[in-house]
Amino acid sequence: MGRLKEQSKLYQKLVIASLATSLTLTIASASAYAEVSTGSKSQATAPSVNVLELVLVRTVAEALGAFIEWDEKTGAAKVTKGSTVLILKIGEKNATLNGKTIDVGQNVQIVNGNMYVPLGFINQTFASHIGWNNTQNKMIIAADDYAALASSFLKELNQNNMDDAVTYFGSGLKQKLPPELLKKIWLGPQYFGHLKQQISAQVDKNAVHTNVTLKYATEKVPGPVEIIIRFDKNGLIDDFYIPPILPSVTFNKPSYDNPANYEEKEVVIGDGEFALPGTLTMPIGEGSFPVVVLVQGAGPNDRDATLGAAKPFQDLAVGLANEKIAVLRYEKVTREHNLKVALNPKFTIKNETVDDAIRAVEFLKGVKGINPEKIFVAGHSQGGYTIPMIINEDKNHDIAGTIILAGPSEKFSDAIVNQSEELLKRLKSLGKPTDAAEQSMVMWSSIAKYVNDSEYSIDNLPKEFPIPQQAYWFFEQRNYTPAEVAKKQTGSMLILQGENDWQVPMAQFENWKKSLQNRQDVTYKTYPKVTHLLTEYDGVSTGADYYQPSNVPLVIINDIANWIKNVRK
Repeated sequence: MGRLKEQSKLYQKLVIASLATSLTLTIASASAYAEVSTGSKSQATAPSVNVLELVLVRTVAEALGAFIEWDEKTGAAKVTKGSTVLILKIGEKNATLNGKTIDVGQNVQIVNGNMYVPLGFINQTFASHIGWNNTQNKMIIAADDYAALASSFLKELNQNNMDDAVTYFGSGLKQKLPPELLKKIWLGPQYFGHLKQQISAQVDKNAVHTNVTLKYATEKVPGPVEIIIRFDKNGLIDDFYIPPILPSVTFNKPSYDNPANYEEKEVVIGDGEFALPGTLTMPIGEGSFPVVVLVQGAGPNDRDATLGAAKPFQDLAVGLANEKIAVLRYEKVTREHNLKVALNPKFTIKNETVDDAIRAVEFLKGVKGINPEKIFVAGHSQGGYTIPMIINEDKNHDIAGTIILAGPSEKFSDAIVNQSEELLKRLKSLGKPTDAAEQSMVMWSSIAKYVNDSEYSIDNLPKEFPIPQQAYWFFEQRNYTPAEVAKKQTGSMLILQGENDWQVPMAQFENWKKSLQNRQDVTYKTYPKVTHLLTEYDGVSTGADYYQPSNVPLVIINDIANWIKNVRK
């Protein structure tokens, strides 16, 4: 639940709107090049890969994410991409690369006011794999040069060339996001300004996507803006995501992380358009192991539930492995498929959280080494809030027990007001500034007022709703109260709560106890210093403490493990 609260204004708006060295270098064969070119539709003509081919410096460099500055006095162009600084001078065969003189291969030429250099020199300098189509005078990017493809796509966005930008999309995204709609939702210039110099480009793969993480300096934001472009197995863009702009911090592994006790494998949860990559942490050895499915809180969380310097789901996975308990965690659909989700005006909390938890349970039933009679589901924050929903969706009764980790017990709209009140109280007690918290309180109170107003419904959403793109999401669940639903359910349940949690305060925990007082199958535990991140903090938690390295304490892991071992389905 708390992630919505934690995001900066910039990030919130972005989520809602969307909700981005020698000439003998070996060049990829023409058949390995994508039929995509900058500034044109796909092409059937194979590109030229002659390393001596002269190409437009500005066209190619900007497509690769470089920033170009022209010096009229010296006749030199400065091309900067990350830590690479290239200086080219008209008529000279040598250039300067990071302060060292290198051979361009041919004299730098000017034709009709445009600077040209050999294609091979560009590929060598920027570690790219591009070709050139002489017929159309267009640059072609190799199908496996994901960094160049992502950079070129963002160049088109940055220059408002939406017709060209959508040529990078896969068929599914292209249908959902035509050029005119892409223009409306791309609010980069409005919020962080135009992209300037590309600072870095990192490529990694998971079981669903090849991801390119690009960092740019921009006009309006002091720190780098990060944009993640996700490619499908055909090398076409399937989604993209802008993470929050947050302080850079380091995660420290817990002392109980012993790699000799477990192995991890990449898995896929679900199939089709919204398949999710995940990690299955299996204890070493033969066995029919119990397993826990970890379900994240609100917001586009990764599989580790990373926030600040904490990765509570990773801690739980390695800690429980020591107790011979497997753990499955996965990227949340709102992170892996962020844009496609944002394009669905009737996206619900069931779509966001419940459906994938049930798919994870179904997946685990067929995994060798997993005991299908000992599958547990643990939900953190909003994930805990949805546990009663998940139980109701477990039609085959595959779940042996459930765990609520700092989960709200009241209606969502009421719980967020409770959260805001608690934060304000804590800030005031510490003598800290409260302006931002008070503004947030006004917004959440307004949301709660609308949601609780019988005049409105999913068929009659208020036009003045503070977050209009999420109005349907709020109203669709307005009659859901977790504790009330859980009253009528049975099955082993463990509810854990940190007493130093401002996002889901102790009042929510006490309401669980009161509502479920007639159930004999629920166990409750609280921890004095534990915050919303399931980590300990000696002071009064207000969220600033999240950026101090911390881990889930062993007592929580042991309590979960002991409870699981004692559950009889």
